[in-house]
Amino acid sequence: MKTSNLKNQLSKFLVLLFFFGSTINYGQTNYYLSSSKGNDSNKGTINAPWKTLKKINSIKLKPGDKVLFKKNDTFLGHFVVNGSGSKRKPIIIGSYGSGSLPILSGAVGSENGGDHQEALLILNNDNIIVEHIEVQNNRLSSRKGVRDQDSYGIYVLNNGNSTLENFIFRSVTFKNVYAPMPILREKGENAFNGLEVAALRFFSTRNTKNSIKNIQNTLVENCHFSNLQRLGVHIKHAGGQKDVGTDKTNSNVDFVFRNNKFRNTGGTCILPIRTYNCLIENNLFYKPGDNLDPRMANRGSSVWTWRCINTVIQYNQCLNIRGYLDSHGIHIDHENVNTFIQYNYMEDCEGGFVEILGGNKNSVYRFNVSVNDGWRENPNWKNSNHTLWINEVVPQGKHRADGNYIYNNTIYMDNPYATSIDIDGKNNFIYNNIFTAINGAKIGAKQMLVKNNDTPLFQKNNLYQGQINPRFKNLDTNPINGAAHFVNPKAGNKYGFQLKANSKAINNGVPQQGPPIPGAGKGIFKNISKYPTVDFYGNPINLSKGTPNIGACNAKNGEILAISEVLLNQGEIEIYPNPASSEINILNLKKNDD
Repeated sequence: MKTSNLKNQLSKFLVLLFFFGSTINYGQTNYYLSSSKGNDSNKGTINAPWKTLKKINSIKLKPGDKVLFKKNDTFLGHFVVNGSGSKRKPIIIGSYGSGSLPILSGAVGSENGGDHQEALLILNNDNIIVEHIEVQNNRLSSRKGVRDQDSYGIYVLNNGNSTLENFIFRSVTFKNVYAPMPILREKGENAFNGLEVAALRFFSTRNTKNSIKNIQNTLVENCHFSNLQRLGVHIKHAGGQKDVGTDKTNSNVDFVFRNNKFRNTGGTCILPIRTYNCLIENNLFYKPGDNLDPRMANRGSSVWTWRCINTVIQYNQCLNIRGYLDSHGIHIDHENVNTFIQYNYMEDCEGGFVEILGGNKNSVYRFNVSVNDGWRENPNWKNSNHTLWINEVVPQGKHRADGNYIYNNTIYMDNPYATSIDIDGKNNFIYNNIFTAINGAKIGAKQMLVKNNDTPLFQKNNLYQGQINPRFKNLDTNPINGAAHFVNPKAGNKYGFQLKANSKAINNGVPQQGPPIPGAGKGIFKNISKYPTVDFYGNPINLSKGTPNIGACNAKNGEILAISEVLLNQGEIEIYPNPASSEINILNLKKNDD
């Protein structure tokens, strides 16, 4: 009888659990904070929120927990994420309510001990999602124990003994991140490199025999970065002690940056140092290297890679790049392996188009469109602006880049300035590119230097129009001279560099694939082919055989493809957005002149 009653009671409990399980506390809690209406003596619920970051810092977070900040509120101080999620139950940091995004700021003022190094710190914790918040850290005052050259919005730090993994930063706004110490250009390279300011920073300390660690599996998407002293995103691994770790373990692994917008950053938008597998795609980079604020570094590129392995940078817009040094559209710095820069639109990049420095292996620029890049005049640096720049110098001396592939790009200049061509590398392949310099523009007129370095230069089947250095053209074993006949070439309209049916670029290219992308079709590169299968505009292409076009467009009969960004297509008229402004471009497909 007792057994029967026990069974009946247990059965009733299970029924109640089934219907009301959502009210059972399984260790997953939502914590609510409001600086305007909260009180730290409250329960931390949506109707009784906490007030301060100090309160949430005291809570040990568990997998599945959420920390939610009220919109329209500002939270001053230092938020330290205390706990890790799991792969299936990440910790979520976000917002609630309506209105503008809640602001987290580490700038608390000198009366509160000085401004914090970062607004949000993730220290040796992982499986975390940060979304729908705004992060600032405009440091004006010093703080004990914090360098005056340092300032971060969000800092992910691994100085422990294991791998951290699974981070998502989604729809986060980063702005106004500055250090108390301004950039001192007269102090040179050390001062520039010593300025550790980034809206979002990832750092793994050096691997030792007793401590092997890195950061893995990170996605940054739909975020906005603006008004930053130097960097948008900084990813760095300190490497390993001698004979400790592998190329992969001594790197941060599998980073994806997608659909983000960077505007007015004083330095580079994304700076990866020692990453293994990194994908950067569909981002807008507008005015990196800016000097809008006198505290800005005024030296940048859209992306600047250093000692990275397997990097794909594609389908980005790189506009109005600025700076007294470097400041190319996308910059391959020292000692990278397998860097692929493809399907990007670059316009008004002060330093130039291609920058490949020393110690690199397999550096590839292909199917990019470059418009009016390389106009800087720096009196302290003779060859300060380049159409093509391959340089042998690395910090430890001279080590020439090996395997430099520049093919099927469209390079267009119609402003009256002269650029340099400076190539000092090994195994250089320059083919199927369109070089157009008109209206006073001169490609290779400022400086022209090409060294063989005991390896043959493969320069073939490029199209040359206008003022191109004749010494550079004479290196081409099969030059094509004449007009490219673009549909509507104009700054601000990347679609106008498609080809008319009478273009000399059609069917005049040489079939040559270049190196394959390692890991294509797998992991973060699962949607990427080993070799190009389409051109810049989406036309099919096969570089292993036949006669591809010269340049970034492989259309054969003057057809204009409907791209996903096209707003309207009505018969003979197509309307395109201007990537550099709110201007709308109207393209008359019946127009026959250039």
